[in-house]
Amino acid sequence: MRSGVIFNAGDLPYHINRIQELIDNLKNGTWYPYLYTYHFRNTAYMLGVFYPQLTLLPYAIISILLKNDVYGIYVGMMFYTYLSMINMYIIMKKIDRSTVQSILTAVAYAFCTYRFINAFSRFALGEYIGMTFIPLAAYGLYAVMKGNIKDWPYLVFGLSLTLFSHIISTFLCLCLLLIIFIICFKGVWESSRLKILTVSIVSFFLCSAMFIIPFLEQITFKKYSQPSPTFMPNFAFSLSTLILNSCSNLTSVFQVSNWWEIANIGLPLLVSLIWGVFNYKRLDEIDKFFVITGCLLFLMSTNIFPWTLLMKTPLKFIQFPFRLLELDSILLSPIFGTMIVKTLRNNKSYNLIILGTLGILFIIVPWYSSTKNLILLQQGQISNFKNGETYSSKSRNMTYWWLDQYTPKMSKTEFKDIVYHRVRVNGRKMLLQEIEPIANGIIINDKKIQNKGKVVLPVASYKNIRAYQGKAKVHIEEQRKSNLIVLSKTSNKPIVIKYKMSVLDIASQYISIISYLLILVYILKQRLAS
Repeated sequence: MRSGVIFNAGDLPYHINRIQELIDNLKNGTWYPYLYTYHFRNTAYMLGVFYPQLTLLPYAIISILLKNDVYGIYVGMMFYTYLSMINMYIIMKKIDRSTVQSILTAVAYAFCTYRFINAFSRFALGEYIGMTFIPLAAYGLYAVMKGNIKDWPYLVFGLSLTLFSHIISTFLCLCLLLIIFIICFKGVWESSRLKILTVSIVSFFLCSAMFIIPFLEQITFKKYSQPSPTFMPNFAFSLSTLILNSCSNLTSVFQVSNWWEIANIGLPLLVSLIWGVFNYKRLDEIDKFFVITGCLLFLMSTNIFPWTLLMKTPLKFIQFPFRLLELDSILLSPIFGTMIVKTLRNNKSYNLIILGTLGILFIIVPWYSSTKNLILLQQGQISNFKNGETYSSKSRNMTYWWLDQYTPKMSKTEFKDIVYHRVRVNGRKMLLQEIEPIANGIIINDKKIQNKGKVVLPVASYKNIRAYQGKAKVHIEEQRKSNLIVLSKTSNKPIVIKYKMSVLDIASQYISIISYLLILVYILKQRLAS
């Protein structure tokens, strides 16, 4: 933070654009935009529907309050680190861990290497934020299946907030929940548990309605391709690479041959995994589950696992095998707490303060060393982000925006027309030069498209898009062969393209907000009653 820059990372430009888009919309009175127009090359890009943005708002709000995007992002990172620590501490106490053990687990998770890599080495903000809430969902389902039905809100809030952060993390979370469900399957047939589980599922959809409903509206309106599909075996590193990089606590892509090889769980969690395997018989049932599942996920994230065979299964949507380390970090953090407590308590000369201090030092020292290495290797890079900078719409680096990810399927020619603002007027191509972004829309001031016949605009045909000239609504032609906005006739006024919220969109926001409030009232009543 003192450096005044954010170090360049793979997804940095993309997420900086997202944060700055939210900042500009908030300044103009829109807190939840659907159509992104201020950034992303000033194209009308429906990213607010397809990429969860609710949990990104703290970054934008803090940036506005501090009047500094760099400081706002760093404070946002600190906010989610603190929240991750609190969430993990609460969960550990819920499963009857001691205070010291709960603190050690919380610190181990908050400062684990994979979270750090997501935050600063990859700048994968969606995945980073999603890791804050997955533990809540996992505990919530476990609690319901084991009969602690009053804790069902953990499942609802954890899963819905993960969905509001990152779709792939939600998929991974559901995979973990499926494992927990299978292991605790016997408990589901008790009537009260089955009832609460049903209530939880319904509540999840209600709380998540403001993302799910607009998302379903769009994907049922046009056809879309899977965003950035990959052939996962190409991104599966060897087991030895994962072990060595974890031992070294690597955090900078400058320390590896291929960028994806930077993913690792870090030294503290690797030691925890090894300790858990050798001390398996001394562990309780919950810790045994953590060790077995953690060990399997660790191996599955490497090329030992036959990823080629799974390319025709839903697992292909996670894009990279190393994403399993997200769940691995969650499962192995409690083992770290168990390891420190059981190991040092055998020596009666250690009191609780010394026990906790030694455990925290084992986490912080490697973390601090890795942080210093990252700063040393990446400071002074021209591509580092500084306050006040934007990623110019004139750039031809498409990784700044990934505009192909959430644009309806179309020809390459049509897609390039969108990217480079090429309009067709009566069959003749021209370049738009006067585009003014507004909240959820754009104003096209070019006179060359006014008082014309057929105008094909470089705007994708999304659902709920409207066109206006002055106060008059302009008819948008339905096109079978084109996925661009086509106007049959224009007048002598600027053309305004706007996303108009449907009744379902508006209702979904109210449903989510009211559902969250009702569950919070339920929790408050439970607390007061107890």
